[in-house]
Amino acid sequence: MKDRITESGVIEDQELAEYYNLMAKRYMRFPCQRVLKRVLAKGIGQGRAIDVGTGPGIFPIFISKAIPEIQFKGIDLSSVMIDLAKRNAKEEGLTDQIEFEVGSAYALPVEDHSLDLILCINTLHHLDRPIDFFNEVVRSLKEGGAFVIVDFHRDASFVFIGIFNLIWKAFFGKHPKARRGFLESIQSSYTLEECRDFLERSRLTHWNLYTRTVEMWIESVRSNPPLSPFKKGG
Repeated sequence: MKDRITESGVIEDQELAEYYNLMAKRYMRFPCQRVLKRVLAKGIGQGRAIDVGTGPGIFPIFISKAIPEIQFKGIDLSSVMIDLAKRNAKEEGLTDQIEFEVGSAYALPVEDHSLDLILCINTLHHLDRPIDFFNEVVRSLKEGGAFVIVDFHRDASFVFIGIFNLIWKAFFGKHPKARRGFLESIQSSYTLEECRDFLERSRLTHWNLYTRTVEMWIESVRSNPPLSPFKKGG
């Protein structure tokens, strides 16, 4: 297995950001539905939420339309992406329901124990200090609050990586700077064992780590799950 190659998480190229925004609005409905399903399964119907690494804000916008009683904040290191997210929220009539601002995963702009939900979708591989982020999740969540963290994993099957790379190129690869985007994200992602080690060394408890093809999902659980090679309960 190849060593991890860090990928920058900040997009300040306006043209590239606009391209990703267009592609996300066009093709991300199914991933949004999958995340919404997990949020609803955790009984989240209202409260305060944050989306870490929100990009153009596609996920909080989609979920806010499905759960009107939730108040979202989306953060990203890219000011260009935040401007696009604000524009997207305005187009959807959700400016009173969602707030976007430049912010870091290592210092979430919320009070201690104030959130009902934390989302982090395809952002973990941009973080060189995952333990610090997991500890921020602990600091920010209310007692019984939920989290859904989704990312790629570097030790995914070469067959799945090849298939998803072809899909990426077909849908997102028309821009020359985006063509290698999927492979670069895979190369900078963590393996399951690396992520499990980060979780165990963090203060985060009651988590479940599992895989879906090239993805790994880390979710909160209400009680201690049965132990397995990739599961842990606090």
